[in-house]
Amino acid sequence: MNIEQAIERYLKHLKNIKNASPYTIRNYQRSLDLLVKTLGNKATLSDITMEKVDTFRDQIFELKSRDGQSLSRRTQNIYLTPVRAFLKFCIIRELSPEILSPEKIELLKLDPRDVAGLTSEELNRLRNTNTSKNEIIKSRDRAIVEMLFSTGLRISELCKLDRENINLKTKEFSVLGKGKKRRTVFLTETATALLEKYLNLRTDNFPPLFLNAKKRKDEFITQGESRRISRTAIEIMIRHRGRQAGITKPVTPHILRHTFATTLLRNGADLRSVQELLGHSSIATTQIYTHFVNADLKKTHQKFLEKED
Repeated sequence: MNIEQAIERYLKHLKNIKNASPYTIRNYQRSLDLLVKTLGNKATLSDITMEKVDTFRDQIFELKSRDGQSLSRRTQNIYLTPVRAFLKFCIIRELSPEILSPEKIELLKLDPRDVAGLTSEELNRLRNTNTSKNEIIKSRDRAIVEMLFSTGLRISELCKLDRENINLKTKEFSVLGKGKKRRTVFLTETATALLEKYLNLRTDNFPPLFLNAKKRKDEFITQGESRRISRTAIEIMIRHRGRQAGITKPVTPHILRHTFATTLLRNGADLRSVQELLGHSSIATTQIYTHFVNADLKKTHQKFLEKED
């Protein structure tokens, strides 16, 4: 089968059967488009060989981030994972007699530092750095930082929230995550107070929980939907805030999710609970954080037992 035809079938499968989000579908299509570019649009599924996969990897290694840096191992895996999933789909659907085994495409081992998150000192600096003179925007950004850290929400989940979703009295709410899986999310006292402060400063009745700063002519017609803050706006704000705070590592919304996970594990939370709070479908995904926490345990072991030798 022609590779472009197979990819079209796979993307429809993601949308209609897997209930994948538009963001996931976009990322998968971007990766598979790069694969087609590597193979040529007239290629068939049997043309996907390890030699071609190596060429595909080389192209990934040459890609740059927005700031001109080489892609992290995690981002490189974001390009490799869709290809593995696509091949698995093709095998199950028997789209060709000769299909490369997806297990042959190895994902890159992540550096534990990639999921370590921020230190307590870095997190406090990020919290206390102001990047706007506008009181409402300042309050909004501070609430977003705290929400991302204290709930472990994905940025896409945060952007979709409406006011009615949040119960400030019970300090918990339900969120629809990846694969349309619903989970309960809990707010800390600090996150609740900051969110309440931001909402009290607002004079509108628009449903979106977080609004962008630009007023639009159609905002009343769309009930504020055109004012809903975008993931790009949050990414830019967090990145800028991190630089202003003097944090040398890249600061992203996802690093706050990592910080949420590692903070819980460091303080004794069990892996299953962290899995539920993060909304991971597989505990294997959550286990990436144990490498970092285990490194902390090793330091503790050495600190208290070396003096006994």
